[in-house]
Order: sequence, then structure tokens, then C-alpha cells
Amino acid sequence: MATRYDLAVNLPLRSLVATRLRQALAHAPVDERMLAYPWPGGDPWLLDAIAGWMARHGGHEHVDGRRLVLTLGARHALVLALSTCCSRGDALLVESPTYHGFRAAAEARGVRTIDVAMDKDGLRPDALDEAARTSGARTLYVQPTLHNPTTRTMPAGRRREIAEVAVTRDLTVIEGDVYSPLRPGVGQPLSALLPDRCLHAGGIGKVLGPGLRIGWLLLPDEERRDAVATVIARDTDGLPALLPEVVGHWLADGTADALLDELRLRLRERNALAAAILDARLVTADALHAWLPLEDADAAAARIRQAGVDITVANGGIRLSLAAEEDPARLEAALLVLKNSLR
Repeated sequence: MATRYDLAVNLPLRSLVATRLRQALAHAPVDERMLAYPWPGGDPWLLDAIAGWMARHGGHEHVDGRRLVLTLGARHALVLALSTCCSRGDALLVESPTYHGFRAAAEARGVRTIDVAMDKDGLRPDALDEAARTSGARTLYVQPTLHNPTTRTMPAGRRREIAEVAVTRDLTVIEGDVYSPLRPGVGQPLSALLPDRCLHAGGIGKVLGPGLRIGWLLLPDEERRDAVATVIARDTDGLPALLPEVVGHWLADGTADALLDELRLRLRERNALAAAILDARLVTADALHAWLPLEDADAAAARIRQAGVDITVANGGIRLSLAAEEDPARLEAALLVLKNSLR
């Protein structure tokens, strides 16, 4: 069977996390409380630990844990935000291109997505203003930091401009923010600039692994937080307690911070490798993924996949995930195969 390589799935490096998790599970403080029905929306101590992580690694000055709900990963948080903000038939403004998983979730619920142009600094405020004016849409989905798939990060000034348009056009903002721990010091999230009209979805999956299924949604106020927690309790009776218990302690005691530091180091190495192998068109930002703009992305993707490399195609290019292949030698081999298939 021919060798296949994975540059498609946006995973973090996982071997070190797996070792730490095996150690943690061997000594996990399991008690009767963990076998009862969980707190709706998450145990308060865990939400406070998440709030501290967001303040350390997400650009927030302060996060009130009472406005957070625990979710089954970041995509669950996005879907809860979408259900809160949009009904079937509504229009939703999104970046062009945007995260394919969220577009699929919106369209599956009968929500019409409207593409809004970007430039090198992310979503264009003039294009957003025009799209909101002409479409009548009242909700925006946006990824300010390490945009998926293009890796673009909005500078602080652009974030303020987008916030101003949101206020002028009375937009509710769904902010996707799973990558900001990988790009510190880039400015406040939109939820800090628009605390009364932004639903901020995040998670630990892009640092520790999506298999942990631990995400969160920050709501503008406790009333809306309680409404979302009620939905989770109604649909699931609450989320499982064991892994959130372990990860919550990691967030609180510095283990997650140390694992993040190691991931950042390895990602710098992998992005440098990708940049050295591929040509100057490759856009890197020391992220989990890089972006290769291509005029005929679909045709290029077909050749790359036929050569044995799985990638993600989007409007205007292909996304290359640089950590799905845990072995650096396999990553290098995949990049070389990809390069040869583009000739």
C-alpha cells in the first residue's frame, strides 16, 4: 500500500500530552461527586481555571467565570453560539474564506452564509459595513487570531475598526478563538472590545488535543450564560467530569502552560521547515497550519492527494496542517511530496 501523509487535520502535537495524561489518570482523585450529574455549564472552580487561562493566553484582561459555560469542545461552543444568535433563514456574515466546519454547521441549520472580503490584516471593515448594509444580516462570525485557513491575525487597530462597524450596524459577533495561545501579544479579543454583543468560543483542543473535548463559550451576561447552560443540561444532563477535572488542574497548576511552551517551540521548528521546503508563496505564522495561496486550488489539491498527501482546500488556496504528522521525518517527507506534485 502506498504511503499516505496527513497534512489535513489541524491537530497539535500529542505525544508529550499523552504521557502526562497517563500519569495524571493513574493518580486522578476520583470521588462520588464525579459520578453524580455534573453542574449545568461546568463546575465553578473549573470555569475559574478556564478564565485564568484565557487571561494568561488569550489577551483578556479579566474573564468572569460566571459568564462561561463548559462545552464539548470548541465546535460545540460555536454551534451553541450559532443557535443562540441565528434562526433558520437568517443571514450570517463570515470571512472569505472561513473555517469550513462552521460554514457547514450554519448551512446545515438553514442559515445563509455571506462571504466578506479580507486583506492581509484580516476582515476588511469597509467590506463588512457594506455586506451588513445590503444583506440585512445581524450576526458576524470572525476569527481575529491565526485565522483558519489563512493564518492572518488582525492587528489591534483593525480589531477596533471591526468593533466600530459591529456597533454601527448593530451586529452580534461570534468570535472563534482556539489559536490565540499560539500567538501571544496580538491585542484584545473582540469580546473585550464588544462585551455586550460578542459570544466568544474557545477550547483547549489546539493545545492539548481535540480528543479531550473541552471547550467553552463566554457569554455577554449571566442571563444568557444560564440560558445556554440550560440547553446543555436539557440535551445532555451535563458533560462528563473526569477529563475536565484533570485538565482543570492542569490549567490551574501550570502544567498546561508548560505544554503550551513546548508546543510553541516545536511549531516554530515545523513552520521553518515548511518555509524552507516550499516556495515564498507559503504563508506561515508559527501556527498549527500554514496557507498556500493557489489560483486553481481544487486542481492542485487533486494532484497533491493523488500523490499521497491529504490536505484541506479552501477558496483561494490550501491549508497545510503541520502537526498532524507527529514524526518530523514524516512531515518533511510529506512536504517534499507536496512540493513535487506542484511542479
